[in-house]
Amino acid sequence: MTSRLCCGSDGEHAQSSRCDLINPKVGDMSSNLRAKLNRQRAFWSRENHDRPVIGFTGTWFSTDTIRMLKRTEGRLTPQDIDEEGFLEDCDAQFAAWQDCTGDLFWTANVLWRLRWLAGAIGQPLHVSGDTIWADPILDDYSHLDRLVVTEDNEWIETLWKLTNALVEHAAGRYPVGANMFSGPLTTLVDARGSQQLALDLYDHPDEVGRAMELLTETWVRLVVAHFEMLPAWHGGYASVERFIWAPGRVIEFDEDPAFMFSPRFHQQFIMPSHRELIRHVEYPYIHLHSTQLHTLDHLLELDALPAIELTPDHGESILDLIPAITRIQAHKPVIVHGYLAAEEVRMIVERVPPEGLCVVSRVDTPEGALRLQDAIL
Repeated sequence: MTSRLCCGSDGEHAQSSRCDLINPKVGDMSSNLRAKLNRQRAFWSRENHDRPVIGFTGTWFSTDTIRMLKRTEGRLTPQDIDEEGFLEDCDAQFAAWQDCTGDLFWTANVLWRLRWLAGAIGQPLHVSGDTIWADPILDDYSHLDRLVVTEDNEWIETLWKLTNALVEHAAGRYPVGANMFSGPLTTLVDARGSQQLALDLYDHPDEVGRAMELLTETWVRLVVAHFEMLPAWHGGYASVERFIWAPGRVIEFDEDPAFMFSPRFHQQFIMPSHRELIRHVEYPYIHLHSTQLHTLDHLLELDALPAIELTPDHGESILDLIPAITRIQAHKPVIVHGYLAAEEVRMIVERVPPEGLCVVSRVDTPEGALRLQDAIL
């Protein structure tokens, strides 16, 4: 297999050539497309003074990935992916969503809920019902070498194959975004087990720190290699989770298990990883749940972090988070994403200044998104 995990000038040249062939020309843009690009560009520089970016997405949980599998129960292998159906599904999703995402752009991705990174480091993947999970494999910190992805990994070979097929199939009709993979912290929790990792913070802090370093290096290598395969779309890229476009490489990363970390442990074990991650992509932004607001002080100290995405947890009103939203916005752009009714969107728009604000409502169906879009925009 040709190496893609080692980045260099050859990969950059290949990407440039592909962009010339596939990337739509600016002169061909419709006025609506141009307006959406300009509004999202203004969001990143906090110059959208008239109103926030407002958009709509589908649920995009594991069920969207499970739909593309040939099995719905048991141990997963790369051969369980319906490759032909995957490309057809991307076209169907684009057709259904392209006119009801508001200011945003429906973005194709290579089954981002499949736990590619877990599979790549050797964790057995399983599916049942609407859930995909990975078994722990790090039974002992003497096995840290398992956290490094090799070039001949079958999951990664499949990811690259599907990425090439999707880019060729999309042919510039819609953006193809880089997979976020699972963040280093999430992957370590999966590999070690949450209960055991909690004990490790006290019993094996040095080993936990080294594991985070290795997983961060692995994440960076995968993300950079994936971007080398993707063409720019109208001079930028779009995020597969929130559909937001940026005038450069954009990706979301997460720290979901941070809810169980104290501020001190968050600073010690997680923040070094964040500082490294954001060095390698122009527009990285972090996905933050409302249960993780105790980490916000640390995140706001990251001047190089372009934006923060905030999602209310189940049962919590987005309106209760307006103080946190405005606090983030005082430092950097903020993306708000959740199941938001039209009235909730209007109240956020009334209470929060528009500059650097993106409000995204999650809707179960394109028809529902279209109704909400007509009610708001």
